[in-house]
Formats: sequence, C-alpha cells, structure tokens
Amino acid sequence: MTECNPQSPEPITPKPPVRKKRRWRAIVLGLVILVSGFLLGAGASAVYCWKMLHIIQTPGAAAEKITKRLRWKLGLSEQQTEEVRTILIDREKAITSIFREITPQLRGELKRTREGVAVVLNPAQAKRWRKHFGRMQRMWFPGMDAKESPE
Repeated sequence: MTECNPQSPEPITPKPPVRKKRRWRAIVLGLVILVSGFLLGAGASAVYCWKMLHIIQTPGAAAEKITKRLRWKLGLSEQQTEEVRTILIDREKAITSIFREITPQLRGELKRTREGVAVVLNPAQAKRWRKHFGRMQRMWFPGMDAKESPE
C-alpha cells in the first residue's frame, strides 16, 4: 500500500497504528515489587528479632556468639578464645544472679504498670491491654508471668 508522490523520490508509507499505552501493567508491576520488598524486609526483620531473642533468653548463647565474633575480628588464638569465653560465661552468671535479686521488685513494678494502665481503660480495653501486656512480658521477661507477680 505504498503510494508514490510524483515530486518525491521515496514512496509514502502509512504510519503504523498507535498502540495505547497500558499503564495498568506498570502500576500492577510496581505494586508487586513494592509488596515483595515489604514482605522481604518484614521477614528479614522478624528472623533477626527472633534470633536476638533466642540469644538473650538462652544461657551461654550470647557468650558463644560474642566469642566467635571476637575471635574472627581480633584474630584470637585458641588460648585467648577459651579465656574470653570463660570470662563472658562468668560475667553472664553474675548478671543472672543480680537479675534474680531484683526479680521480685521487677515483678511488682510490672504488675503495677499493667494494673495502672488497666484502671484508665474501659473493661473491654482493659481485657485487651492485659492480654497484650502478658504477651509482651513473656517475650521480654521470660519466666516472669504477670499472674505470678506479688502485690
């Protein structure tokens, strides 16, 4: 379907039909990338927090992790590594002992916090608050349930 223009040496070719841009594809693809990034970031954060809680709550785990890192960063010898591990485990035991001494006082403060906030709330909110507070207390202070707290 070419036409010839007598004054032009080249034939005139018709322009191809203009395709409508499909912006919805770009929008959907952008949303998929955004949601994927969010899920990946949230998953990585959850795994990191879970590992950190495990280290905090497991006796000896922090000392082992710190010792391995120091050995790598400082180039510790085998003897130095053992000495560092022993020191860290001893200090962890001392800290645990101190924590046991303050545990009754801490339980009382946690109970006063839980009940102090509950007084301000209506009964439905107070029930949800106590449940939420219990979950958070079990996560951050394992073995210190609110029901066991002294007055």
